[in-house]
Amino acid sequence: MGKDEYANVLEYFPYGMSDSKDRRPSAILLTESLGLLLASIKKDGKVEVGKKVYIGEGKREDIHHIISRIPLSKVDEKGKELMNEILDKKIVEDEKKFVDVINRLGPINVKLHSLELIPGIGSKTLQRVISERVKSPFTSYDDINKRVELQFDIRRSIRERIISELNEVDKYRIFT
Repeated sequence: MGKDEYANVLEYFPYGMSDSKDRRPSAILLTESLGLLLASIKKDGKVEVGKKVYIGEGKREDIHHIISRIPLSKVDEKGKELMNEILDKKIVEDEKKFVDVINRLGPINVKLHSLELIPGIGSKTLQRVISERVKSPFTSYDDINKRVELQFDIRRSIRERIISELNEVDKYRIFT
């Protein structure tokens, strides 16, 4: 996987983060690959919450440099609400990518399968998912819901798992 080219601004701090001694403008960004970054903003940078900004190689208009990766605990409630909206949109737009991940996930060890990390997938659902994808790979969220007869929305479960990974709740990552 290459470096991210763009990120969405979740929070903007014109005078730096409150818990930082650095008073330069900064922002918390959600990257295309679903990582959280703290970035320094250029003096003439035009950064707004919700705006997509370029963070790739080469000349950046708004971002001076990436300071560090940050945990989700540093994001305030408004930032988390915006992040949820962005995630919901991304999960719909990148359906093929997320369904492909579900088609490829395998066991972590003898007692744990990667699919069980997705909220709502227990041992019985795991067996149904595996047996159905052996017949033929899933093609969409609706295909998963129909063939496995899920009692929950797989999109919501994917979002919950992404948030769990951003919270660094456990050591396994499947979407971020």
